[in-house]
Amino acid sequence: MMTTSAPSHAGEREPSGRPPVLDMRGITKRFGATHALRDVDLTLFPGEVLGLVGENGAGKSTIMKILSGAYSKDDGDIRIRGEAVDLRGPAHAQELGIAIIYQELSLFPDLTAVENIFVRHEKCRGGRPWILSPLDRGAMRDRTLDLLREDLGVVIDVDVPVSRLSLAEKQLIEIARALHSRADIIIMDEPTEALEAEERERLFATVRRLRDAGKSVIYVSHQLDQVVGLCDRVTVLRDGSHVSTAPRDQVDVASIISLMIGGSLEEQYPTLPPPAEETVLQVEDLTLARDFEKVSFAVRRGEILGIAGLNGSGKNALVRSVYGIRPPDEGTVTVAGRRVTIRSPKDATACGLAFLPAERKTEGVFTGHSIRWNLTIAGLRRTSRLRLRREQERQVTDRYASELGVKAASGEQEITLLSGGNQQKVLLARWLAVDPEVFLLEEPTRGIDVSAKADVYRHIADYARRGKSFVVVSSESPELLGICHRVLVMYEGRVAAVLDAGEATQELIAHYSVQRAEEAADE
Repeated sequence: MMTTSAPSHAGEREPSGRPPVLDMRGITKRFGATHALRDVDLTLFPGEVLGLVGENGAGKSTIMKILSGAYSKDDGDIRIRGEAVDLRGPAHAQELGIAIIYQELSLFPDLTAVENIFVRHEKCRGGRPWILSPLDRGAMRDRTLDLLREDLGVVIDVDVPVSRLSLAEKQLIEIARALHSRADIIIMDEPTEALEAEERERLFATVRRLRDAGKSVIYVSHQLDQVVGLCDRVTVLRDGSHVSTAPRDQVDVASIISLMIGGSLEEQYPTLPPPAEETVLQVEDLTLARDFEKVSFAVRRGEILGIAGLNGSGKNALVRSVYGIRPPDEGTVTVAGRRVTIRSPKDATACGLAFLPAERKTEGVFTGHSIRWNLTIAGLRRTSRLRLRREQERQVTDRYASELGVKAASGEQEITLLSGGNQQKVLLARWLAVDPEVFLLEEPTRGIDVSAKADVYRHIADYARRGKSFVVVSSESPELLGICHRVLVMYEGRVAAVLDAGEATQELIAHYSVQRAEEAADE
């Protein structure tokens, strides 16, 4: 459906006749002998949301860093509002009205929203420098409220440290800070990766509000359905080159994937093997005060059970409680026919459970360590003979890295040098090496590209076929529908419904996410 088309060159205008606010032509960037970008064109119009997509390594991050002044280009031309510019650094880019909101937010956690927005731009009484006059805190607070309420249409507590706010609220403060700096070109890098469904909708409304106000947004995301639904045009990069730019009425997810990978992607979701009759995990009347109450479910051997629900529904708290991170107040857990007492993750691991957290960078990966160290940390006991232990670790690393298709120079490579998809494969391999009965997975494909997602889905299905069981918590309904035998939907800390794969739809999941089955039946 999506046709390969490069933007035309000098003098390009959008159908309304307005010239572009940003025009990048023939942008090339080399790192040694490697071309990160090769002759890339990118055009952005006033009041437009442009989707920028591509697999990891396609060049998205490089072009963002060039535009934000973090990298210099080797060749090519950049025009902003028709004027040729040579970006001399991030401060220069900001002076030209360019702001970037990275996936890793740059707010000061101990400062309030007001203080974060005005840091280095403080207002003082009488308009004098802050050294000579007291801060005009009232004016700064009023301006912050105006930015949030009038410009973005949201209400946020601006008087508490931002560390106490949700991720979605922090992102909105980043956007408000960009608006305060008078940015009219705003780059958003994977803005919804850690957001729940209702938070995403609020962010989308904010992006549309920015567009309607004449701001221009470059929206970088692996979530292709969001890109198609939100963006006016979509630009695809592959292997450092521009492949296509097309309006959204000429794109769909399948055609974008095809352009991203240079061919057709095999079915993203694998055929699921039927589970056995044996119950391998039984949870009965599990309760954790203020999070969930009397939750019961069972998982059969070889079954993949999905858990859905809105933010605050208790879905993440539930699996973390089963794993012993926050032990339940009441209820029982039975693993492979044996009732167990789990008061810590160590207990859970000993009982045959494994857990992959949603926050891979902060809770999963041990930064500063090798792939080998990360993969084997949970499975190999220390021995008195260092040489023997190292040899065992190398063998285990080679086996599982090969089995899961981890792309790396060697097992000694530092794990943070890998793509998100390869890091996730290492974390999955870490637990495969332990040989647990049940995997508890939080957002297993968050922040990884479409090919890596397909790989993760295939590995989950393969190990389910071998008798492993999975509980998958995800905020992506298509993921749950594609990879799970059943979907349990939570609402306000209770089970709202359990849907078989044959009956589950995105609409049903959304429906039960806001009310329990008995409430729906009363309508």
